[in-house]
Amino acid sequence: MPILGTFLKDGDCLTGVIRTSTTQARLTFTPDSDGILIASIDGQPVGHAEPRPSGDGITCFVVYLRPEVLPEAPFAALVAKACVFVLTTCR
Repeated sequence: MPILGTFLKDGDCLTGVIRTSTTQARLTFTPDSDGILIASIDGQPVGHAEPRPSGDGITCFVVYLRPEVLPEAPFAALVAKACVFVLTTCR
């Protein structure tokens, strides 16, 4: 699975750079009151990430981005790996 970006915690948010066939931009995931992460580029919402329960203690989210941002796949995965979160495509 190709890596689309890596994200670091910045307070309550996750920030990083996303690179797809159509987009290269700073992407921020900001939590809402329901535990959903709102994905935005330059302050404009472009999707969201829903937490995925994991029995092994790994933090994981299913990420849905607008097709113009992520044309390669219907969704992506955001997974905690050590001190960073890695965004990869899912098919």
